[in-house]
Amino acid sequence: MRFEVTPEEAQPPALAMIKYFKRQRMNIKVERPAWPDAPYRTTMVAEKGGRHVLVEAQGIPSYSHSLKELVAWLAVRRHYAEVYIVTADEGMLQASTLREMKQDGVGLYVVSGNGEIVEERRARNAALVVTPDPTLKYGRLRVPVQIAVQKFNETNRKDGLRDMCDIVEGLTEQVGCAACRKGWLKMPEANFQAKDWASKINELSRPEAYATSRVPLFNATFKNDLHSFRGARNLLDHPARSLREDKKRQRQFAERMMQGPRLVSELISLERKVK
Repeated sequence: MRFEVTPEEAQPPALAMIKYFKRQRMNIKVERPAWPDAPYRTTMVAEKGGRHVLVEAQGIPSYSHSLKELVAWLAVRRHYAEVYIVTADEGMLQASTLREMKQDGVGLYVVSGNGEIVEERRARNAALVVTPDPTLKYGRLRVPVQIAVQKFNETNRKDGLRDMCDIVEGLTEQVGCAACRKGWLKMPEANFQAKDWASKINELSRPEAYATSRVPLFNATFKNDLHSFRGARNLLDHPARSLREDKKRQRQFAERMMQGPRLVSELISLERKVK
């Protein structure tokens, strides 16, 4: 491919990335904007299955103002896209620049001397970033919830969602155990603990399980929300069979992750009500 505006020192890492994307059978555009109204055109755009990877090739790596504007533009429009810098000289990147890139979700590829591509830092996909309602209260679980959301957005989406599932499942049990101890539920605490997550949700929504005059802690809507969120475990445990299915699943990850903090907040409130 021919370059017109890419500096000569940036062309070797650019060519290495083009070969890398071709091996993945991605469609590649060079020195053209990803979208007609994009504020900046990167060295290349690779696309497959609706996912766009925008790569800026640099000889002397830097996180320029123009690239920052593009990242902000993508975030506002929530495009299904990721932005990377590729360079052959990672050592030239200052620590402050790396911090800025991490904060904005910009990824980093490094081309080694033998042409091998190493993904040093994974980019954040603008369409899949989760921002929970800032007014939600998580009580003693504030830090674990924040860590799970941060992990989901910045490092490992599956691990972050798995952590959130563990938090919600654990809270479901704690609410039920508190209800048993206080005499709200007509069963021994050990019996409740022995149930699986689905059965615990059902038990806490079943009027017959409660003592006289006690209203179920989980109404029908909350019960359904919890079962819907519980389905995230199936998403985590079964790999996608195609790019289209993977894209759909990534969207579902984000939807479930948005549910998680709200469910934690409501469960914390119910636990306080029982206690």
